[in-house]
Amino acid sequence: MLIAGCGQKSQPPATPPAQQGGGQQAQHNMANMEDPKPIIAQMNQAVDEVASKSQTNKLTEARTSTGNLVTLNNRLSPHISDTAFRDQLSQTITALNTEVNKPTPDKATVDKQVENVRKLMAEVPNKIMAH
Repeated sequence: MLIAGCGQKSQPPATPPAQQGGGQQAQHNMANMEDPKPIIAQMNQAVDEVASKSQTNKLTEARTSTGNLVTLNNRLSPHISDTAFRDQLSQTITALNTEVNKPTPDKATVDKQVENVRKLMAEVPNKIMAH
């Protein structure tokens, strides 16, 4: 940041690296800035919405919730220290999202995947990195 001096105009600070995207360092900086607890709560809510839509046979309406789940998982991933667990959670959420977005999703498959995501989500608090 430049400090205004004699005859100089103050200029806005440059965009921080975390907002420029890409790179492991940018992800790490974002993880340090964002509290994972609200993300986890939002993910659990999205899973509950998918389960509810499945119970009422409205799986096409669950597409928004599974899309949100994928986005939230991308925000949560940098906070998870266990790489194998992080990958397993991502794969399970992606499988759920893929099934729900099929032209005719299979309710039994969705229900099983919802349960798999819930089991993994129960472990997430123990897998979060200490900052």
